[in-house]
Amino acid sequence: MEELTIRTITDENWRAIIELKVESNQSSFISPNAESMLEAFYETRFNWTIYGLYAENLPVGFAMIGAYNEEHQYIWLDRFMIDAQSQSKGYGKMFLEKLIAFIRQNWSVKDIVLSINEHNLAAKRLYESFNFKETGRIDEENGEQIMVLSER
Repeated sequence: MEELTIRTITDENWRAIIELKVESNQSSFISPNAESMLEAFYETRFNWTIYGLYAENLPVGFAMIGAYNEEHQYIWLDRFMIDAQSQSKGYGKMFLEKLIAFIRQNWSVKDIVLSINEHNLAAKRLYESFNFKETGRIDEENGEQIMVLSER
């Protein structure tokens, strides 16, 4: 079985992570990784952390986590993508499971929050399979539906 790892983005791997892209018909669903990295660097109030997702030593995806609210015990899984060449291999499901466990190990949270484009049905099915639920709220910044995975 392949070793799947979540690695901090560093001087050594950032270029490889920027090169990862979703399928062209998915590009309206998620910001490019380079834009996410810039947000992590400049939007310091959200304390974003960015990660490369690796199968063995091959980068196959990206995740951005942050906007942690200690008082209300939630955090955002703000970006999560699998490279087009690595899609349809089960990585989305395997890495989402790893990311949920990773978040719960590293932050004291009851809720993991994300937003999703209403037309991204494959991602919505994936999140729902992990018990993320629609909240009925819309993210004011991007117009996306907010979903939450809750321990409450």
